Amino acid sequence: MHSPSDQSRSTRPTRLLVQACSLGILIAWLIGVAFSDRTVPTQFCSWIPGVLVGLFALVAAWAARKRRTRFCWILAALLGTTWWLFVDQPLRPFGDEPTGLSIVQWTMSHDKTDRERHARVLMELDADITILTHGYGVRGTPALLEWLGPEAQPYKYGHFTILTRLPVRQVRSVGTSNDISLKMVEIDTTSRLGRPLRILAVDFPSGLFRSRMNMASQAREWLQQRGGGEIDVALGDFNMLSSSAAIRTLLPDMQDAWLLAGTGWGPTFPRFFPLYHIDHLLVADWIEVTRATTIDPGVGRHRLQHVFLEGR
Repeated sequence: MHSPSDQSRSTRPTRLLVQACSLGILIAWLIGVAFSDRTVPTQFCSWIPGVLVGLFALVAAWAARKRRTRFCWILAALLGTTWWLFVDQPLRPFGDEPTGLSIVQWTMSHDKTDRERHARVLMELDADITILTHGYGVRGTPALLEWLGPEAQPYKYGHFTILTRLPVRQVRSVGTSNDISLKMVEIDTTSRLGRPLRILAVDFPSGLFRSRMNMASQAREWLQQRGGGEIDVALGDFNMLSSSAAIRTLLPDMQDAWLLAGTGWGPTFPRFFPLYHIDHLLVADWIEVTRATTIDPGVGRHRLQHVFLEGR
């Protein structure tokens, strides 16, 4: 028979390996928090969710033998989990009933064979403005066209589809290159907000090794050259987190609707177990967000965003 000391010595390499891996995760997460996606290496670190740090730290606490070491790992678990819940804020309580102009944004980069099912989701939400990324096929569904009414029609430009009964003044390209797409849509919302709404629709690639900062800098250059004025709303699949330094580089004067008035569960990807808020809707300072929610449409890879806006 083996004595307790013999068993402890035999499991020591495993326990040390567990703690070393957990320490590596913790350090990488701290680097991501400090430096965000400013470089490709820190970009990888920034995608580590705090809840994962908490789980690894708890396993490391279980593997530790010294009381002081175990206590430090429990503190690390509390730090990661607390950061995720109260700084990243994936969950917020529901507030009052929303008012104002409603906008839906949905990234539909998935199989859309069941077009009627997708159309029903959009019709049930009945938003004033709906902007789809990769909404091919769904926009021509007879039920959706009937819902829009005889005076309106879907607008398609590049990856984007615009569904609204409000007058669309302009749809034009700001830039398209290397899987980055920016389109400007101007809609006459004077009757609802007191002025027209200039919406920047964006679609950024999801490649793991694509620098988010480089993509944001390229898009920022396009906006400075061809933006044609101020932006009121920016929305789409940014493939960047809410804390992203790249988003702040691209749109430094705009605020994330979720951070202003988010309710419910905020992350948008992956739909079946959302951990990352990569689809965003940002607003200018003259707009008040009365509610921002993300909704599981029951199909696809992304949750959709449903946001209500009013003019200040």
